[in-house]
Amino acid sequence: MKSPLRLPRLLLTNDDGFDAPGLGILIEVAKEFADEIWVVAPEHDQSGTGQSLSIHNPLRIWPRGERRWAVTGTPGDCVAMAVAHLMQDKKPSLILSGVNAGANIGDEVGLSGTLGAAFTGLMLGIPSIAISQDCETRQTARWDTTRVILPKMLNHFLVHGWRKETCLSINIPDLPHDKISGFSWARQSHKNITGFHMDKREDHRQHNYFWLTIIERMPAKKETQDYTILERGEVSVTVLGQDRSHDVMEPSVSFDEAADIDADHNA
Repeated sequence: MKSPLRLPRLLLTNDDGFDAPGLGILIEVAKEFADEIWVVAPEHDQSGTGQSLSIHNPLRIWPRGERRWAVTGTPGDCVAMAVAHLMQDKKPSLILSGVNAGANIGDEVGLSGTLGAAFTGLMLGIPSIAISQDCETRQTARWDTTRVILPKMLNHFLVHGWRKETCLSINIPDLPHDKISGFSWARQSHKNITGFHMDKREDHRQHNYFWLTIIERMPAKKETQDYTILERGEVSVTVLGQDRSHDVMEPSVSFDEAADIDADHNA
């Protein structure tokens, strides 16, 4: 698909690691949209790192081809390294993060390194989009669906744009491409992560170590939420911002007044 608009410079990254198949698909698709493609991605899988930055450890970078770099850090580190060092002569016009093997919806938005890279780009004033392909397992991800659907989505948003104080999270359903009917704007669902499990094990020197796993459940179905939109066979597009504050429901209260209110409640 030929894009009606070509950008001078794109930065691609992910959280599944430099050699992940989803990043390969993203490079393939991005070539239709930009004159210059830069890839700055984690050397290894960095899933679950959110928007974290490596401020306690040094970063190392390794060349992996022309305008291709692997970074010993998080997706956020990769964006920072690209913008502040590797591409400091000219910022990218757009950052694309993904394509993640698995949806990033609900509570996972706060944990996702895929989203973390997009949020870092947004923080630096660079338009950013995170892309995820829903799947049962990483081995069964429908990359053929991504190849067909993602160019259509990027075409739409490059033509129509979006609010500059936000980034986009695109989640593609786990379906053949011809079964996907379109896309819908989504609200982020909540409470699909309910806790954590620590699997305690012992190494060969009798020292304990732990594997952390996430306890999940399906969120309540609401027509406009990301999970429901994916389930009904549409691409889910969520508009996300750095400002996570909610509207205040009451006027300001002094500490003395708050103590009086608490006393009344406990009476």
